[in-house]
Formats: sequence, structure tokens, C-alpha cells
Amino acid sequence: MLARLGRAAALAGLLVLPDPAWAVDAPTSEEGQALDVRRLAPEQRRRLLAGDTIAYPVLETSETELGAGVAMYLAVPLSRAAEVLTSSDVILKDPSITASGLIPAGATVAALHGFKLAAGEIGEAQDALDAAAGARFNMAPPEITVFRAAKGTVRSTDRAAVLDAAAGQWHALLLERAQAFQVRGLEGIAPYARRGGTTDPAALLRVAAGDARIIASLAPRLGEALLRYPAEQSPTAISQVYWVKRQVQGRPTPLLIQHLVDVTPALALYVERQFYVGNTYNASQILCAAVPYEDGVLILSSNRVSTDQVAGLGGEMKRLIGRRQLRSEIVKRFDRIRAALVRPLGPPDRVESP
Repeated sequence: MLARLGRAAALAGLLVLPDPAWAVDAPTSEEGQALDVRRLAPEQRRRLLAGDTIAYPVLETSETELGAGVAMYLAVPLSRAAEVLTSSDVILKDPSITASGLIPAGATVAALHGFKLAAGEIGEAQDALDAAAGARFNMAPPEITVFRAAKGTVRSTDRAAVLDAAAGQWHALLLERAQAFQVRGLEGIAPYARRGGTTDPAALLRVAAGDARIIASLAPRLGEALLRYPAEQSPTAISQVYWVKRQVQGRPTPLLIQHLVDVTPALALYVERQFYVGNTYNASQILCAAVPYEDGVLILSSNRVSTDQVAGLGGEMKRLIGRRQLRSEIVKRFDRIRAALVRPLGPPDRVESP
């Protein structure tokens, strides 16, 4: 079945997130959440305690969104789970990430110097200096103008100069967008220029803030805090912004990620918001939480991504396969979390629909 779906997706021209292989049908709950952390259904409890990972739906609100949720149970104390979940290693140790760095408040362009374009990425550098409105790169009109102006400062035959010029413009773009987000939050995110219009990555993150309702009994103000960042944040929350260079569909992709963590006696939480993505997709959010359950913790992850590649002709098939890939990505991350917490036992977990 999966092989047939894969062939169908290829025929439909599906290009999705990193390199995942995802997992479940469209959401069925009106609320978009089929998991109640206060009172699990008996079958969910049985599966979790047996070591399965279970899938739950995340409501999608547009044809460019993909949503998926996965939960697992681990027999470890909340304090131990909190150590792992709140570490930046959870996001920065992803095998597709080739470089990363912290952008603290008040940073200068020096914080971005670790972002480089390699000799084998000369085509990507040349394309960036030729950027235009469209889906190839995610840039606002002023950013496109600056990249194209930089092209005139180097000879096209000087490959090293082209690589340096493109990397230098990415440094400036990433720093400016990071600072705008740190000061103004979602209001500081500039839309991407498209032919005949724009795409607004902040729109996805506003919708994604609603995913906090799954833990509303434990963190009732989280959704509002995500919407209002940097104002009115939890006094125990810690937020940091990272730049990341990631390989996505064979392309070097610059990202800006907010990593927000919060730990209380009843909850260990991290939220990863990719509020700028240089190419391929538009934005994403991962909300992951650990809560005490039985003799250990219930760990759940609600993921949401915006990508223009699942819209249009064949969209239903694209989104079906997209959800499957997204859930597989969550399971991969869960495997890393599990490996950091307990010694893996037996074969990899399977994902089952609720």
C-alpha cells in the first residue's frame, strides 16, 4: 500500500519536508485533538503501556497545512524527561542539520559566520543572487533586491566570491529576521514574495499556537504566550533563537528556530518554531510535552507545517502522504529522545492510528 502511495505521490509531483516517510489519515475530531492527557481512552492506555506509539489528529485549516500528532509512554521520572526535552540537542542533533549557532539578543552578524556555502553548493549560491518572487526562495521584496544587488559586486566566474557573496547576504537576512522576531514576535515576520501575491509564514504559527489546547489543563496560558511573544511570557520559560543550516530535499536550507522550554512540577515542555525557512517549505511548529502518567511520563508531540507543495492538483493525495511522512519524522525524534532516556529494547516502535 505504501509503495503504491509513494508512486502516486511521485506522479503527483509531491515534494515535502526534509526526508521523512509519514503516517495517518485526515483528522476526524472537530476539535482537531483526539487525545486527552487528563483521561486517556482505555485502548490508548493499553497501547501506550505496551510500548506502542499512538497517532492522533491535528486539525488542518488550509490546503497548505499538514498536521500530525504522536504520543508515547516511557517509564522514567518527569525530572529525567525534562533534562532531555529541554536540551537544544533535541532539535540541533537532527542528522539533516549540518551547522547551527545561537543568535542571542543584541547579536551582530558575527553570530552567523558559521553559516557557509560549500563549493558543491555554487549553484544554490548563484540562484540566490538571482532570486525573484516565487517558490524557489522565501524572501521579501527588499531581501530579493539586496541579493540581486550583491550579484553585481562579483564576477560570475569567481566561484569563491559568488559563494562568499551569497553567504554574506544570508548572514544579513537571518540576523535581521531574527532580531525582528525577538523584538516583535509574529508581527515581525515578513511575508515571502510570490508571483502575484505573498505567503505569510506567521499565519501558520498563529494557527499552530492553538495546538497548546491539548495541554491547556496544565499550561492554560501557553497558546496566548505563543501568540504574544515576546510579551507576557511564563516566568519559568526560557526562549532562545538559533540559526540552522539543514539539508532539505538535497538543498542547503537556512532556518531560524525559536526553542522555547518550560518546566514545572506537572509539565516539561518544549516548543520549536521555525519562523523563517529559506526554501522548500514556509514554516513549522513542534509542540512537545511530557506529563506524569502511571509510573512514568506520557510524551506527546503535535507537529504542524506549511508548504505550498501540497496545494493544488492532487492535493488530497499529497496531504495524505504528507501526514504519513510527518508522523514518521515525529517517531524519529521520539527514537532520539527514547535513546537518551532509556536503553532501547526490541524492534522500533510501530505507529498505530487511534
